[in-house]
Amino acid sequence: MLSQLKLPRTQQDWAVFYCRVMALFALQGLVLMALYTLRGFDAHPDTMPPGLKLDPLHSVIHLVTGLIGAYIGFGRPSAAVRFIQIFSVFYLLLAVLGTFTHFHFGMQLQLEENALHWPLGLLAALIGFAPQWLRARTPSA
Repeated sequence: MLSQLKLPRTQQDWAVFYCRVMALFALQGLVLMALYTLRGFDAHPDTMPPGLKLDPLHSVIHLVTGLIGAYIGFGRPSAAVRFIQIFSVFYLLLAVLGTFTHFHFGMQLQLEENALHWPLGLLAALIGFAPQWLRARTPSA
């Protein structure tokens, strides 16, 4: 079974794969919106189950980025690289702001959130920008 598993090989393949995995963000955002609807939008994020301790605004961001990523990954794969580039800049900005400032666009950005934003943003940047950067530094034959 695992011998049939094909890993992405190209930048495009990796970008599409990353976008498709982002459907999990949409699922997380959807579950959180349901929980906030039931508990009230003034419920504190720390009262949410483990892995779901995001405030309502942060939950909406996960829902929206997850839906866009999933749409691109499954429906418009030709746009995956550009989306991943934009996504990486956005998530790295969240990571920087959450780590080094108190300006968080009204979101709760603590260690737990930033521990996810840094690797997600860096991996997306690697997928989105590294191939062009490497090509630009490779001498022509």
